Amino acid sequence: MLAIIGWFFFVLGWLIGLAVIPFGLPGTFLIVADAFVFALLTGFKTVTWNFLAVLLGLSVLIELVEFFLGAAAAKKYGSSKWGMWGAVSGGFFGAILATPFSPVLGTILGAFLGAFIGAFVLEFIRFSDAGQALRSGWGAFLGAVSGRFLKIIVAIAMVIMIAFRVW
Repeated sequence: MLAIIGWFFFVLGWLIGLAVIPFGLPGTFLIVADAFVFALLTGFKTVTWNFLAVLLGLSVLIELVEFFLGAAAAKKYGSSKWGMWGAVSGGFFGAILATPFSPVLGTILGAFLGAFIGAFVLEFIRFSDAGQALRSGWGAFLGAVSGRFLKIIVAIAMVIMIAFRVW
């Protein structure tokens, strides 16, 4: 019975890790932590230190890629550093402000819309050019969406890697 409960929480850790990514949270690190707890409980037999290092490396790498992808997309569409910081902070605050309306969909849409609004507002304040601000906001939106999507793909790959190790 104890083993069944353990497996339940192990798989639940994967699901929680995957579920928090659209909210802008580092779910890949939760997946690594879950694998670490499993390794501790099983004496590092199937999930080894080297394997945990690979998972941690993937988590750090995808966090950096997500951040720089959003900034690069905003820059590609003409954003200045102001617009890039507006996209990051707008995505964060948009997710927080939209969560009460819908804990899942509101948070996701709030993060994407917030990235757009944050980049647009700061670019407009900086340059007083609505066209440039609109392009910058669009780039920030595309970067946020593609970064999260890529992060979800990597997280799913991590879960599959762990599953193949333990089963």
